[in-house]
Amino acid sequence: MIFCKELNKEFETRELMFAALKANKDKIIGLKKANYKHSDPVSYVIKGDDVIKTADNTSVGVGSIIYACINTTNWLDSHGDVHLNGIWDNSIKDQKGKLYYIINHDLKLGSVIAYPGDVEAYVQDLNWSDLGMDYQGTTQALMFKAKLTEATNKDAFNAIATKQDIQNSVRMGYISMTLCIDDKSPDFAQENANFYKYLPIIANKQDAIDQGYFWAISEAKIVKEGSAVLFGSNEATPILYSDPADAGQKQHPNPLDGSTVKKSNYYFTI
Repeated sequence: MIFCKELNKEFETRELMFAALKANKDKIIGLKKANYKHSDPVSYVIKGDDVIKTADNTSVGVGSIIYACINTTNWLDSHGDVHLNGIWDNSIKDQKGKLYYIINHDLKLGSVIAYPGDVEAYVQDLNWSDLGMDYQGTTQALMFKAKLTEATNKDAFNAIATKQDIQNSVRMGYISMTLCIDDKSPDFAQENANFYKYLPIIANKQDAIDQGYFWAISEAKIVKEGSAVLFGSNEATPILYSDPADAGQKQHPNPLDGSTVKKSNYYFTI
């Protein structure tokens, strides 16, 4: 039996599942658009001092800048979605100066890592290796440049400083998407063409092949925040540390305005 998350139902064969997905495509898309997507929150508590020296002697304290990779394109996530390059182009302009960096998608006092005045959101072209991932190719990363302050949630502060194994996640609303199915029968001609159109750009393409279908998301909106979480729906979402004085820094183009963004080649995944 094969379980389909979107339909919350088991099927005897992939072919029956694919037929049900196509028959209910419009309803599924309507439900996806009606609900905000984010990872499931998992609480964590790590206590420590207000200023910590990491294992490599990097100081982390009030005023430190972190670069949170909130989301990456060209990756099949646990929602069955593949975000395409350009997905955030409209939303990131609309949300400039309005986005929070918080924990566990919990929008309340006490859960804030950085308020909008201390968050700069942008899209950055990166190699998968820049994110510590063992894949060839590139991704467009939704980045939050965030400053740690006296108001930063202390548990998040200490988790970041001590390199705990956490990821990031975006609260988002769907705007435009396409169903992609790996079935060469005439009934799925368009869905199959979609599948093989996007499969080459997916980093974890074997997961897409094994699943047999995915949703290609061409546009979405960022809804108020990005979060640090223990387990994101997209695991390729680390926190990066950048040192402007690092001689090994690279230049990456910012696709929104044609400028470049400096990023050190020092990073770690937490």
